Order: sequence, then C-alpha cells, then structure tokens
Amino acid sequence: MLRRITTFFSIGLIFCLFTGCPKPKKPELTPATVEKKEPTFNSALGEVFLGKVGDVDLTGLPKKLVYPGAKPLARYGKYEKPRWGCSYNFETRDQPDAIWRYYHNLLAGWKLVDSNEVKEWNYKFETYVAEGDKEVVQVNVTKKEEKTVIVICHTYNEL
Repeated sequence: MLRRITTFFSIGLIFCLFTGCPKPKKPELTPATVEKKEPTFNSALGEVFLGKVGDVDLTGLPKKLVYPGAKPLARYGKYEKPRWGCSYNFETRDQPDAIWRYYHNLLAGWKLVDSNEVKEWNYKFETYVAEGDKEVVQVNVTKKEEKTVIVICHTYNEL
C-alpha cells in the first residue's frame, strides 16, 4: 500500500515538473476607486467656516463659536465620521467672565450636560448638547497671565 502511494505521488511530481503545473493566477491589483466624500456641515448655530482663518483651518466650525476678536491658534482632528469632532484653540485678552457671558447667551437653547471648575488653575469647562443630540460643544476657558485661552471642542453627531 505504501509503495502505491509513493508511486502515485512520484508520478504526480514528475508530471508537474515536466508539464509546468498550472500556477494559481495572481489577482489583478487595481487602484482603489473609493471616492472620499466631504462632509456636509449643518450646524444648529448657522454658518460654518469652509477654510482657513490665518494659518488655522477652521473648516466645519460654526462661525458663532469663535469668540469675537479671539485669535485662532490651532486645530486638532477632522470631521471624518459622525461623532468625530475637532478641537480649536484660541486666545484673547478679554476676561473669562466676558467670555462666559458670550457663550451662555449663544448656547442658551442647548442642554448643559457637564461642567467643572478648578479655581486654583483658573480653569472652567462646560459641555452642551444641541436639541435632538445633533451637535456637541465643549467650551474650555483658562486664564494664563494677561491672556485667556479658549478651547472649543465640537462634534456633529450626524454628517
């Protein structure tokens, strides 16, 4: 029995060596034809930025979320998927109380869902959710010497 099996495999091996056993075809590699769709921004706060302000790309950020006169410093993240947001850093010489008055008036119709204040660090944040859970905004304000740093974290829950 062992002799038959050995003979069968030997004949098969000789056949493959001399006839060039069919080799499996390699799949054709074609470039991905995935179109990257740009998100459509529909903010409860109205008009949004669609480009840079100075050196900072503010695309997707509702214009009203920029405190009047604040200088944009940086942006972190992209609006690639629902619930993936961006963080924007700004600075101003205005006092935190004036900044908070602006954001409390702006977000008066939104639901305050979280807040915290650390007086020793001159730091406070508040998180708001738009009606229907369509957007989330977190406002962070920190006094640093003669300037006030504002960090706006913003996300669209639908894109």
